[in-house]
Formats: sequence, C-alpha cells, structure tokens
Amino acid sequence: MQLSKKPLLALLLVVVTLLSRAKAGHDGDDDGPPPPPCSPVDRAALLGFKAGVAVDTTGILATWDGDDCCGAWQGVSCDAATGRVVALQLEAPPPARQNYMEGALSASLGGLEFLETLVIRDMARIGGAIPGASLSRLSRLKQLYLEGNMLAGGIPGSLSEITSLQYLSLAGNRLEGKLPPELGSLSGLVQINLAGNRLSGEVPPSYKNLSRLAYLDLSNNLLSGAIPAFFGQQLKSLALLDLSNNGFSGEIPAPLCCLLNLTDLSLSHNKLTGVIPPQIGSIASLNSLSIDSNLLVGSIPESLFGLQKLWNLNLSRNGLSGSLPAGFRHGLPSLVSMDLSHNHLIGGIDQFLRSISPERRLTKLISSKNASSHMSVIFLPQELQHLDLSKNRITGALPEFGAGASLRWLDVSGNAIGGQIPSSVSKLSGLQRLDVSHNAIRGTIPASMAAMASLRWLDLSGNALVGRIPDSFSRMVRLRHASFRGNKLCGKIPQARPFNLLPAAAYAGNLCLCGKPLPPCRQI
Repeated sequence: MQLSKKPLLALLLVVVTLLSRAKAGHDGDDDGPPPPPCSPVDRAALLGFKAGVAVDTTGILATWDGDDCCGAWQGVSCDAATGRVVALQLEAPPPARQNYMEGALSASLGGLEFLETLVIRDMARIGGAIPGASLSRLSRLKQLYLEGNMLAGGIPGSLSEITSLQYLSLAGNRLEGKLPPELGSLSGLVQINLAGNRLSGEVPPSYKNLSRLAYLDLSNNLLSGAIPAFFGQQLKSLALLDLSNNGFSGEIPAPLCCLLNLTDLSLSHNKLTGVIPPQIGSIASLNSLSIDSNLLVGSIPESLFGLQKLWNLNLSRNGLSGSLPAGFRHGLPSLVSMDLSHNHLIGGIDQFLRSISPERRLTKLISSKNASSHMSVIFLPQELQHLDLSKNRITGALPEFGAGASLRWLDVSGNAIGGQIPSSVSKLSGLQRLDVSHNAIRGTIPASMAAMASLRWLDLSGNALVGRIPDSFSRMVRLRHASFRGNKLCGKIPQARPFNLLPAAAYAGNLCLCGKPLPPCRQI
C-alpha cells in the first residue's frame, strides 16, 4: 500500500520539528543560565546622568529605557558574568552641529564602581565643572575621555586618586587655571591630552615622574615658562610631544634630542629663542618636526638632514639665516612637506632644491639647449608634495626640472630669484599651486606651462616678464586664481575662463595688456 505524497510530507515535517525542538533544548542546557541583568546601583547612576541632560539630539539616551541597562542601552557595556557596567562610551555622530547633548556631567557617574572606560566625546554642550570628587571613586578606571564638550573650571587634582588611570583626555573644553601638579603621581599614565583649553602657568615639576608617558598634548592653551628639560631626561617613552600655540619661552632644551622614540614634535607658535639644537638629528625616529612661528635664529643644523623618516618639516616664520647645507650625502628621502618660508635664508635656489634629497636621486648632469654644460636637472623626491621657500633672501635661477609627479605646492615668492621660468616646469604635472611672485624673473612665459592640467593657483606677479600671456593657457581648465600684475607683459589676454573673468587688478602694472577684463585690444 503506497502512502500519498501529501501525508508523507506532513509526517516528515512533524519529525523535523520535533528533532529541532529537542536540539534547541539540548543546546540551551549547554549555554547555561542567561546573563544577569545590570546592577540596580549602576542603572540608577546612569539614570542620574540622563537626568542631568536637558537636550539630547543624538538619540542615544532615548534607548535608555527599561530595567536592563546591559541590554539595549546604547553606549553601555557590562561584564557578562556580573552584570556590572564596565564601559560608558557616548560619542556624538556627525554632523556635529545637529547632534549633541546639552546639560551637565552628573556626579552620579561616580556610582559606576566597576567602570573601566568612560568616554563622553564631542557632545558640544555638556558643560559645568568636572565632578572630580565623584570620579575619583572610580578605582578601576583606565580610560577617561571627556573631549569636545563645554566643561569649565579647573582640572580637579582629585583625579590623581584614580591610580589605575592610563589614558586621560580633556581636550577641546573650556578648562582654565593651572595644570594640577597632583597628576604627576599617576605613574601609570600613558597619555595626557589637554589641548584646546584655557590652561595657564608652567608645567609642574612633578610631571617628571610620568616615566611611562608616550603621548603628551598641551597645545592650544595659555601655558608659559620654559620647556622643562626633564621631558627629555625622564620621559624617555615619549612618542608625541605637542606644545604648540602656547606662550613657552626660552631655548629649546637640548635633552629633547635624547627622546629616541619620538615621532612627532611640535613647538610651533610660541616665543622660543636661541638656535635649533645641533643634536636634533639624533632623533632618528622623527616623522614630523614643526618649530614654526617662534623667535629662533642661527642656521639650520646639518644633522637635521640625516633624518631618514622625516616626512614633515616646518621651520617657517623664524629668524633663521645662512643657507641650507649643500653636498650632504643622505638627505631626506621620506619628505612630503617642507616649509622654510619667512626666514632670512640665502643661497641659490638650485642649491636649495638639490639639498632636499640624496644627490643620486636629485640631480643628473646633462647638457641641453636650455641649460649650460654645468646645469643640473632637478629630480624632486618622489614623495614631496609641499615645498615653501617664500619670503627669504634666495638668489640664483630656477633650475631645469625633471620628474616631480607628487609635487602639489611650490612657493618661492618674495625672494631675489632671477633667470627665466624654465619650460621644463611643465614636467611638474601634478602641481596645483605655483607661486614665483615678487622676484626678479625675466624672459617670456613658457607656452609649455599650458600642459600643467592640475594647476589651480598661478602667481607670476612682481617680476620682469615680457611678451604675452600664451593663448594656450586657455587649456588650463582647473585654474581658479591667477595674477600677472607688475610685469612688462603686452598683448591680448586669453579670452577663456578664468582669465577673462579675473579682476582687472590681476593684470595691472603691465605695458599693454588688453581684452577682458581690461579694455578691448585696438584693431590694426
């Protein structure tokens, strides 16, 4: 007797269902009991924080509903075994102007006694004082990030009672007063970021005890006094030191050159005097060095050009003099950005260009129609994107250029450079900004420059250029700014964007330029 297909299929479905239920029950036995709900004490502490927030456009606190804060409460993480809150991470999603919390930082957070991580970042309108006495009860806390808010008042010295603390960031608030010397007792600190506040005074001597510190950012404050020598003597683990945009004075302490793990050093926008320590080249790990906008004098140490890993160098806006060391063998092979502008540097421009990379990569002696037999073609470092030598006392002539595909910015304005613009400048095919203004460059504008398809900014003003603006320039479709004023140019301005739309001032002070935006050319 044969069973019909429909009853047989129904029987199979029943068997499969029973087996699935049996397996589910067996698996459930293996998983053990469900995780415990969050502690009522922790839930009350979190709700205390929520009560202190008057406005929440992020939508985060809207999820804080129900009894189990370890479940669907956004930003809250619990220990699976105990149900205690171990992390509170509240970060405003972009865009910043639309997503924020407005209110105060509730002292109830001190009730989260098992908390290891506390992050309240970029909420913009969380204000008031830091409840130091309350937070000091968080004996297990390792990470404290209260960044990008409106916290005011001083930094509580009581934070030093959190002996487990390793990472501290209060950046981007409105904190004022002095750096609390008590923080020097937190020997386990790896990171301190207090940037972007209104802190004043000197760095406390007690900070010499922070021997594990790898990251110290005190930038954009009102700090003053000398840069402590103990930064280089005791804080041997420092990898980043940023003291920029303060009021530090005195000389750069030579012991900073003993920080052999340092990758980023920024002392920009202070009142530092004296010379750049000649031992600077001993920091072989250095990637970025910014000492711009100070009162430094003297020459650039030759040892600096032995830094093989350096990709950013900014020594601009000082009183540095002398010339770049020439003829050294090693150079800066990793260089991406170099700004030496607004100093008193001298020497030939070709020497400057020849001195920023190993000689075997920079120069190749050739003879050509446009160069004398001793002229070198400059091959810029492959990684170099930004080169600013403006506002110095550099002389000589622009050299013949070889390949320079990575270069985006070349500014040699405000010097005493002569000679002509070499037609080989067009080989800098990736160049977006070229400024050779306010020099003594003569001759005609090379028509080959029209091949610089990426160019967006061109300034040839304040020279002694003659002839006309090449008609081929109309192919520079990406150009947004150009200035030819203060030369000896004549003839019709290219009648294409942007040349016919630039202000008349861009062509002022020449011999006989005509055509829009200037008066029409005379018909002969």
